[in-house]
Formats: sequence, structure tokens, C-alpha cells
Amino acid sequence: MPRQAFFGKPTDGLTPGGAHISVYLVPVFQRRLVVFDVAARQARGRWLPWDVMDFRGNPYETAAALADDWCGGAISSLTIADVMSFPFEGGGWELAIVFRAELTALPPGDDARSPFVFSEGEYDAIGRFDPVDIERWVLGSTAVPAPAETPPPEGPRLVF
Repeated sequence: MPRQAFFGKPTDGLTPGGAHISVYLVPVFQRRLVVFDVAARQARGRWLPWDVMDFRGNPYETAAALADDWCGGAISSLTIADVMSFPFEGGGWELAIVFRAELTALPPGDDARSPFVFSEGEYDAIGRFDPVDIERWVLGSTAVPAPAETPPPEGPRLVF
């Protein structure tokens, strides 16, 4: 019988076999992906804004706080884009809630992080996320066109 996801009391950090809920932000400026080059030694690299959600937190509020902190609050829309599940170190589990943030201006940089803007239509793997997922999130609802209806074949219609 599969185990269900029941969780114990919150802790101050990751525990072996534990679980956490993360909120990720996919900033988009004029149909182009915006990511951040982080200079901190322990997190050096290219990242999407993210944070572990507080116990009893609201995912939208967490995403809005990320947009304020990383993007200067310059957003015109904030929409949920996806929810994904990942195994985590030590037998743990991460539930990732992904939000798309439409930016009205490029984010400012600082000494710890600087924005990097991909060319339109260019995507790369960022953290745990594959380019195909990032492309879908950047394009929003236009990424997966509705299937075209197939007209019925010509000729008599038989009903049984």
C-alpha cells in the first residue's frame, strides 16, 4: 500500500526523509526568460527566484514576496504555472509550486545577484527544471495549442 503525505511539526531546516514546499518564480520580460546569476559562494550559479514556503504560508503571498525582493515588484501579473514533485537528498521530498511573473521592467541587480535575460525563444535548464518546462511557463497559455477538431468523414452516417 503506498504511503500518504502526512507531515509532522515544522522544523528550522531540512531533515532526512522530510518534506518541504517550495515556491519558484519564473520572471518573463517581453516574452523573454529572466534569471539571476548569483555570486554567493554557497549558491553560485544561475537561478530562478525561489524560497521554502513558511508553515501555513500562502503560495501567492510567497510568490509576491519573491517578486518584490528579486524583481523590484515590477510585475503586471502573477499566475500559477505548474506544480511539480521532486525527490530530495536524504530520502526527502519537495513539492514545487511554480509561478509566472510578467515583468513591466527589467529587475535591478545588486552585489549578490544580477539579472540575465535570455533571447526570445532561448531556454536552458535552470536548477531542477528542464528547458521544455521553462519554455511552456514563459509562453504561458500559448505554449500548448488546443488540438484541432477533426471533421467527420464524408459519406453516410451510420447509427447503431
